[in-house]
Amino acid sequence: MAKCPVCETEYTPNEVETCSVCGYDLTPYPPVIGGIPSGFLEKEKKRIAAAKRVWQLSQSQVESAQLMVSHLQSQLDETTRKIDGFTTTQSRLESQIEAIASQLQSQNEAIASQSQSRLESQIEAIASQLQSQSSQIEAIASQLQSQNEAIASQLESITEAVADTPIVSYSGFDYSQLNRLLKSGQWKAADEKTAKMMCRVAGKTHDGYLNYDDIKNFPCEDLRIIDGLWVKHSRGRFGFSVQKQIYINCGGKPDGSYPKGDDILERYADQVGWRVGRSWILKSDCTFAAIAPCGHLPFWPWLYEWYQVGHSLKSVGVHLFSRAQTCLL
Repeated sequence: MAKCPVCETEYTPNEVETCSVCGYDLTPYPPVIGGIPSGFLEKEKKRIAAAKRVWQLSQSQVESAQLMVSHLQSQLDETTRKIDGFTTTQSRLESQIEAIASQLQSQNEAIASQSQSRLESQIEAIASQLQSQSSQIEAIASQLQSQNEAIASQLESITEAVADTPIVSYSGFDYSQLNRLLKSGQWKAADEKTAKMMCRVAGKTHDGYLNYDDIKNFPCEDLRIIDGLWVKHSRGRFGFSVQKQIYINCGGKPDGSYPKGDDILERYADQVGWRVGRSWILKSDCTFAAIAPCGHLPFWPWLYEWYQVGHSLKSVGVHLFSRAQTCLL
């Protein structure tokens, strides 16, 4: 058995791809002639260390939340015990009332000459006492309900705080907003956020597009985070890894090479809904909804440079599949 380098969960090598606890990528490195470069190993150690820090922080927050929940549960148990005590007291008082009523009935039968008004006064006094105690019980019940509502509100706040743990790559880019947009189904805003984030990561914020070198050197961790969020929140319908597989199914190669005279990119675009009637759609014509064809999003034809191959235009964006092949295995 081996252990996950982040959370140390045991797993069987070559049988699982991701850690069942923290989700870390457990795919073994492919064999490399001459060994893995020391620089890469050092960078990988730093990435694992960063992932450990995030994992330990999240576990610390979860433990704190559990302690607070345990404390609140103890308070709830104590208030419940008090309610049970008041209920028992009320039951005892009712029994006393019944006993007093029975006694009064016996006295009434035994001494018919006794003043009826005095008996009624006693009954009224007892009823008044019961009414006062009943009001007290209602006030206590109302107070307990308010406490329960406050506890529930605190639990909800704790749950939201744990769920809002920032998603930050080793490079320092925060993907929490992209996660919230995808989680809430704001596909258009998420698509625009994805394009902006990729330009920021590649250092091309002012250009607004990526070239071959930008894609070739795009950080694997950031690509994995972006793709993972799209795949997760679309339930496997959208994401770069989904698009890469569709492209390969159409006969394309991850390195972007084309057989002479072939139209693989066009067939791929037809399948994911980027071409209609042999014409490429504009970004404004995209279907930003979960019912869009598989691979329809993220929409990248206008995010990357285009180049001439024979009499056709090909997108540098196809080389994104090569990067996905390297980073998302």
